[in-house]
Amino acid sequence: MNQPDRNPADLDARRKAARRTALWIAAIAVTIYVVFIFSGTLGK
Repeated sequence: MNQPDRNPADLDARRKAARRTALWIAAIAVTIYVVFIFSGTLGK
């Protein structure tokens, strides 16, 4: 069921924006994880 009012270029732009947002969130999560690991090992 393809909706004819959706522009393929708009859909592509939304996908790129969603991918970029997901990568930023993943990078922040990994950074927080690494900081907790280092704070646990260096704090001893």
